[in-house]
Amino acid sequence: MPKRSKAQTQQTIETILDAAKQQLLTLGYEGMSYTTLSEATGVSRTGISHHFPRKQDFMAALEPVLLDNLMGTLETDGTVNQLMQSWMQAMHADGEFKAILRLCFYLLISGKADNGVAFRCLRKLQTDCEKQMNTDLTVAFSQLLGASLLMCRQ
Repeated sequence: MPKRSKAQTQQTIETILDAAKQQLLTLGYEGMSYTTLSEATGVSRTGISHHFPRKQDFMAALEPVLLDNLMGTLETDGTVNQLMQSWMQAMHADGEFKAILRLCFYLLISGKADNGVAFRCLRKLQTDCEKQMNTDLTVAFSQLLGASLLMCRQ
């Protein structure tokens, strides 16, 4: 079997990560597995585990993508109230924003996985919003995360 090029290897990794993101957000952390990823990508379970030896490695690799998805949904050019409204609209839309938060909450609360990625993602979301808005958002984020946690339970 000929050696794979770096480009081919990178394409395989991106294919796996695309499927992992989709499955994490639709099936959840517990529902995604090396088997479901193999079926979705055509990459063997061994091939997947070569690039991602532990399930939590998917989260670490997807952290910047998830953060970008969250940031892209929020209104950070206006007031704190506009930020909060954009957040709540995203939660009611029941799309990717809510699914990412649900995943982060699961990782933080369940204890079934390393929750460092979830914590970093939520913390970076707050600090990035604070930088863009040039204001302290500690109280607003506490309120938003609390309301979001309740909404994710529904």
